[in-house]
Amino acid sequence: MVNLAVIGVGVMGTHHARVLSNMENVSLVAISDVDETKLDAVGNQFNIAKRYKDHGEMLKNEKLDGVVVAVQPLHHKKIVFDCIDAGVNVLLEKPISHDLEEAQEIIEKAKEKNVVLLVGHIERFNPVVTKMKEFIDAGNLGDIYLVNSVRIGPFPKRLYGLQEGVLIDISVHDIDIIRYLAGEITQVYSQLLFSGNQEIYAKSVFKIGENARGSSEFSWISPKRLREIEIYGLKGMLKADYFAQELTFHENNDAEVERSLEKGTISAGKIVQIPIVKQEPLRVELSHFIDCIKNNKKPLISPEDAKRAVEISLAIMKSNKENNPVNV
Repeated sequence: MVNLAVIGVGVMGTHHARVLSNMENVSLVAISDVDETKLDAVGNQFNIAKRYKDHGEMLKNEKLDGVVVAVQPLHHKKIVFDCIDAGVNVLLEKPISHDLEEAQEIIEKAKEKNVVLLVGHIERFNPVVTKMKEFIDAGNLGDIYLVNSVRIGPFPKRLYGLQEGVLIDISVHDIDIIRYLAGEITQVYSQLLFSGNQEIYAKSVFKIGENARGSSEFSWISPKRLREIEIYGLKGMLKADYFAQELTFHENNDAEVERSLEKGTISAGKIVQIPIVKQEPLRVELSHFIDCIKNNKKPLISPEDAKRAVEISLAIMKSNKENNPVNV
């Protein structure tokens, strides 16, 4: 039995509590939040008896193998340090931090104490991403030359008036997946739209590696929710819908023709629906965290990857401010 707790029972913390309370060989021992109303609501909903307003008291009183930290990034360092000092493994909701120096301190602290630090980039655990990675690594797409992604939706009321804008909140997902599937992002050029001090829309174009290009759109001003990515290779184009967990391959009709080795030859071609075994990404992520704890495994996403996603996100903001491309 693995003993876990959740610190922060807002939107994401509540989802973590929901999944953990229904997992086999897992005991959700306790929850913690400074808001007693939220604490009691989630505790009552999932029958969690032990509830703490002070996470430090929880760490002192409970024997825990791991903790999910789902609080505002402003509080990440203090709470994560407390967990690590208590010898407890940590699943930290993304972003790892708003600040690169602080992110590095968190990384070094986890290494020093030899605890698992998994940053919750949930799309890494989406079955459609797993299948894309397998497809690309098998050489079925060929050399990648273009990536387009879209992640849009309504404004999240939980973040109204806070420091966190659309970039830090959601761009880190796509930045990480682009790096994971297509290669390192080396340059960004971006334009942003603000509401007060919060960026609510961003459009960014990238250089990926030596020769590939990419673009991403991030929005909090759309009435519809859409999360999609298209990856273009010399053998065709992969299109994924993160929400629906659907993946299609648009095969290059001219795959046997010499000119197909040139970019821009994707045609309507043969469309292949790639089968996906659908799973809730959060459950997959939590299962991976537990596996890392029990079997001393390295997380699928390293803390350094999480920090790099923030670094590129900050470069997108810098590019908008300077109205110039920024190398990263």
